[in-house]
Amino acid sequence: MYVDIAIIGASSAGLFAAERLAKAGRNVVVFERQKTLNHARRTYIITPQLRHVIGEVPPSATLHKTPLLELCSPTGTARVLLQDPDLIVERHELITRLAERAERAGATIAYGCHLVGLAPGTQGAELRFDLHGDTSLAVCANSVIGADGAFSAVAQAVGLPRPPLVQIVQAEVALPPGYDPRVTRVWFDAAATRYFYWLIPESNTHGVLGVITDAGDRTRDLLDSFLRHQGMTALAYQASHVAMYHPSLRAWGHLGQTPVFLVGDAAGQVKVTTVGGTVTGFSGAEAAVRCILEGTHPKRALASVTRELDLHWWLRRLVERFDNPAYDRLLAHLSPTLLAFLARHNRDEMSSAIWQVPFLRPQILGLGLAALLWGDKEKIELRPRHSEKHTSMPTHIAAD
Repeated sequence: MYVDIAIIGASSAGLFAAERLAKAGRNVVVFERQKTLNHARRTYIITPQLRHVIGEVPPSATLHKTPLLELCSPTGTARVLLQDPDLIVERHELITRLAERAERAGATIAYGCHLVGLAPGTQGAELRFDLHGDTSLAVCANSVIGADGAFSAVAQAVGLPRPPLVQIVQAEVALPPGYDPRVTRVWFDAAATRYFYWLIPESNTHGVLGVITDAGDRTRDLLDSFLRHQGMTALAYQASHVAMYHPSLRAWGHLGQTPVFLVGDAAGQVKVTTVGGTVTGFSGAEAAVRCILEGTHPKRALASVTRELDLHWWLRRLVERFDNPAYDRLLAHLSPTLLAFLARHNRDEMSSAIWQVPFLRPQILGLGLAALLWGDKEKIELRPRHSEKHTSMPTHIAAD
């Protein structure tokens, strides 16, 4: 079987790339390991930048919108009234609609195809898929896109390092009595996690409360303790490993003369400050499409998304040194002028505007310098892994 572009993995980024390439008249096949699009339910919060990247967001995938972001430290709070509300999106529904768009554009989605071989060939990359036990499929492709997630087989075959991982668990909960469903709340507690807790309303009555920890930590126990502290009960759990960006990662390579691109989690195109990667993953997919259609060099095509991801990586290195008193001081320094700035610039477009912050609130610069000079912790993982076995989530968590 010969194809122009083989996309491994029916992830959101992979399906978006398939749609764009099919619209350009290319012969595109998406090879998905699962027999159906049977993704577990997961609630995302995504900036409105999503609309600028993929166009209309499927209404059926949009559960809710939250125009208010409340930041909490042990002794302080700050509230940001967003100029354009965040979108609360259900992952399975978004991927389903993206698959429909890709097929309408002319892409083919082949289900039940488990990649077991990827090597250079005389006429392109040679891929081998296990279909059903003894049945296999051989494919030759002029270009390959790896959209197969944090444990990417494509990355491993090409010799590209896999990104560091974190673990996310969130509980579906009833919102507390009197809770304003327009508010997404974030709690910083450096004594518990170097990331944060959050409560995201997905309707007027229900939401998800979650936490991020390093892979291998007792994430579920940490979340359950926080739930008890907040007086809430888990109705169901959602969990995942998420790839994290690192500046040394490279999202492209070659198999012989065949170009290979990684997109989304496979490339670690996830902001390490918020652990959000939907928009940056789509931007990475758009860059891969430009490379294939226009011959643009990957480094140039990825320049804007790399700039954004680099900024968030440096910010993460900075806040790694924050203890709880530092978070208290940070929120105290969020003046009305700075809050208005945060309201105008969403988390996926900070690289073009971050330079304004020291002029709007010089104390923020002083706080950052103090953390760099006096902080005694640097906990962020500095080297991505070149190889890694797939590690399972704890048995009492249903991973997706």
